[in-house]
Amino acid sequence: MTKRVFEYEVGQKIPIAIAGCGVVGSALIRLLQKRAREIEDRTGLGFELVSLLVRDPSRERGVEIEPEILTTDLEAFLDSGAEIVVEVIGGLGTAAEIARQTLARGADLVTANKALLAESGAELTDLARISGARLEFEAAVGGGAPIIETIRTGLAETGIRKIRGILNGTTNYILTRLSEGADYETALADAQRAGFAEADPTRDIDGTDAADKIRILGWLAFGTDPAEITVEREGILPDPDTLAAKARERGGVVRSIAEVEHRDDLIHASVAPLIVADDSEWAMTRYEENLVTVETSWNGTIRIGGPGAGGYPTASAVLADLIRVAESRALTRTQIAPLSG
Repeated sequence: MTKRVFEYEVGQKIPIAIAGCGVVGSALIRLLQKRAREIEDRTGLGFELVSLLVRDPSRERGVEIEPEILTTDLEAFLDSGAEIVVEVIGGLGTAAEIARQTLARGADLVTANKALLAESGAELTDLARISGARLEFEAAVGGGAPIIETIRTGLAETGIRKIRGILNGTTNYILTRLSEGADYETALADAQRAGFAEADPTRDIDGTDAADKIRILGWLAFGTDPAEITVEREGILPDPDTLAAKARERGGVVRSIAEVEHRDDLIHASVAPLIVADDSEWAMTRYEENLVTVETSWNGTIRIGGPGAGGYPTASAVLADLIRVAESRALTRTQIAPLSG
């Protein structure tokens, strides 16, 4: 593999490519357009969208896009010359191909794809290390709650022992509505109308999405390949209405809690709906909000919360990664003069 490192200079327009223009992709483009001047004033850098991979170029996306950058051709997208590639299409097929080829050629990759990272995070990290590329994925877990960077940097040397969290905004929205007296079908329809649930919410409802996220957090906290972390997983079906009713009888509410712990030289991980006290921090995490607690040996318990679903919270995390990558590469070209006097 040839090692190629892109370095960015102050004042440069960095060519980027985005794979996917659904809820998150379109929100990201809007943020890039609305905040371009602010980003340039603050960082000295700008972004130029040179390619946008979509399934249907004729679809209305509610955002202004130059027709010539739209493509359905994966090879054309990968050959666009982009120095940073953003992957927000999800899944494992095309997304995995984009990730591997991008990192192999030394371009930087920003992804929100928790399924991809849960299966191939260690492999992609190795590819990035060999080629000199950057791999960033803050948006993959927690949406607008910055848990990834917190674990990777701020808590890296604190002796993490256990991580617990409400990690799926869709499920939490539905469970909140159930606690308010709505039935499951109504709660799901409300979540879909609000943009917090997909047309097919299976991965959210059955706990798969949260399981992927807790595997990623276990990987970052304990260094175990996420593909090797087994999660005991239980969704909120088949009868969430009865589950919510039982919780009310006990003076609590239902929340889907994911956790991962390093205990007895093994990694233990699970996702399950639990009845929690009505005045607990878990019960007070409502609607699409996420909450993560990190128990450490040297720094106590850290709590991080924020919106865990919706286009703009996820897109803002992707944008933060874009800026972080660009600023880091720009710093490699900055010569700091010695102090005189």
